[in-house]
Amino acid sequence: MAFDHRDPIIIDDDDASSETLRGDFRIEDVFNLDDFMADDDFEDYLTSLSANATNPIRHQARSTLPGLTQRRDQIPEIQIREKTYKKGKSVELNDATFLRIHEVLRDASGEIFLRGQRFQRLEHMDSLVPDRMNEVCWTIDLNLQEMDNGDGFEEVSVNEIKGLRIIRLTNHPYTKMNIGTTPGGFQTNEECRREGLLFCRVKYIRIWSKSRKPRITEEALVFLEKDECDPGFSTEPVALRHDWRGLTELGGSHKLPFIDLTGSNERRTKYTFGDGFCGAGGVSRGTLQAGLHVRWGFDKCPKAMDTYRLNFRTAVGETCEEVHFLTNETKISWLISCTLTSCQTFSPAKTVAASTDQANEACIFSARELLLRVKPRIATMEETSGLQERHKEFLYATIHTFVDLGYSIRWKLLSCEDYGVPQQRKRLVMIGAGPGEPLPPFPKPTHGPPGSNLLPHRTILDAIGDIPENAPDHDLERAYFRNITKPAFPPRSFAKTITCNGGDNFHPSGTRGYTHREAACLQTFPMEHRFCGVGVLKQIGNAVPPMLAKAVFTEIIKDLERVDGVQR
Repeated sequence: MAFDHRDPIIIDDDDASSETLRGDFRIEDVFNLDDFMADDDFEDYLTSLSANATNPIRHQARSTLPGLTQRRDQIPEIQIREKTYKKGKSVELNDATFLRIHEVLRDASGEIFLRGQRFQRLEHMDSLVPDRMNEVCWTIDLNLQEMDNGDGFEEVSVNEIKGLRIIRLTNHPYTKMNIGTTPGGFQTNEECRREGLLFCRVKYIRIWSKSRKPRITEEALVFLEKDECDPGFSTEPVALRHDWRGLTELGGSHKLPFIDLTGSNERRTKYTFGDGFCGAGGVSRGTLQAGLHVRWGFDKCPKAMDTYRLNFRTAVGETCEEVHFLTNETKISWLISCTLTSCQTFSPAKTVAASTDQANEACIFSARELLLRVKPRIATMEETSGLQERHKEFLYATIHTFVDLGYSIRWKLLSCEDYGVPQQRKRLVMIGAGPGEPLPPFPKPTHGPPGSNLLPHRTILDAIGDIPENAPDHDLERAYFRNITKPAFPPRSFAKTITCNGGDNFHPSGTRGYTHREAACLQTFPMEHRFCGVGVLKQIGNAVPPMLAKAVFTEIIKDLERVDGVQR
């Protein structure tokens, strides 16, 4: 770890705790690789997976929406069994969760309610976060309309109170909190658990759709910011960042190669980017379009790396396994990192286990070593929508890895057509922000149906209608060679997902398949992106659509510029 060796932080409080129990994270190496889920079912799967990952959060909460509850008057405090409950105090509830009181309310019947922040122990978060004794998570449920200004507070009846507890909200790294030497230590771990000081460093946010059947649309585990911490329990973000990755050049480390003789204050640096498991360069192309400087990428596929080096001549392209990349001497620090995985194992198009499955699965777990080696400010990860319930360990293990290293992370299933990709394709995207960094949001859709006030969805015709006959990788004779006879369909429609063998796709005329150039355009590669060698269709199908990557990283750049005080 990159934290320095200053003296540990000692928590001085009457309710101090003794030694902690730190749960070791273990994953059973047993998976059924023959079962897969269709894209259309994955969204419902994620909803059920996430909803069942923790104890129900709102099961005792009462809505505070106008018109749905009786009028409640705020009162200063309430006395129960010679104990005073008021704003700022925390209580343990009968369901083993906790509440920090923000308001004490009384309705017309005289019933008393407490309104405030809800917490639950990390051990009840399944394996999403490291299990540490007396560390709790602030749980927040919001609907889409509350995302920007909702407080996520909940209401409980005073009848649910079990007793008073002390919770400290902090952004101190766990490694700096020497809880075991706190004054007033307890005799046993059970006593510490029952009466000891509780700490909250992270909040778990779930965003729900507002519909007849609500579903989770986005989730995040976010470390507390300084202004959310209790007085005396915060660390400056710049110190957290420095402890993790050392000196950081705000605004980007790549110097633009020109001399400005006009005296303009125009920005002269760019954020830099490195692409792990880069393939043919779909993400790198999108980040280049978003305004990043692509420093390098690596992948174990020689043909894909030939394509990568052809298109990114100023970047270092290494053909290697991740283990060799991690041990080379190349300077690999960057400010934004994309740690992608080979997604064939979980693809809904895959029906037979392959010899490469074990290596593909190992790519997910390489995220930890990449983060430790590179220490990026922002890291992203993208996965296929073919995960299924038996493989939830992979999703949980990845999130656990980010959180254990101090990274906030959000994850969401994105529909590629909402970002200008002419395919019905869903991708699970994760964005992580390192210690001291705010967590960037997901981009809002840029394309939509008529009446959405967005750009119109792009169709097959929009993508391939203007390709010149002499364009590179546009071999029409080869496309007709497949001798396809299919019913024609409207070209102003979406393509099916482009896979490593093309998927169940054919030209709208019904008389041929797609050329490599057409498949690349359907993946939103620009015309100038060239492809090398054999297996071109596999290179195209395995790529992340550049327009999706561009949308994600454009939002990331905006957020970094805001934090760094950079003027566009």
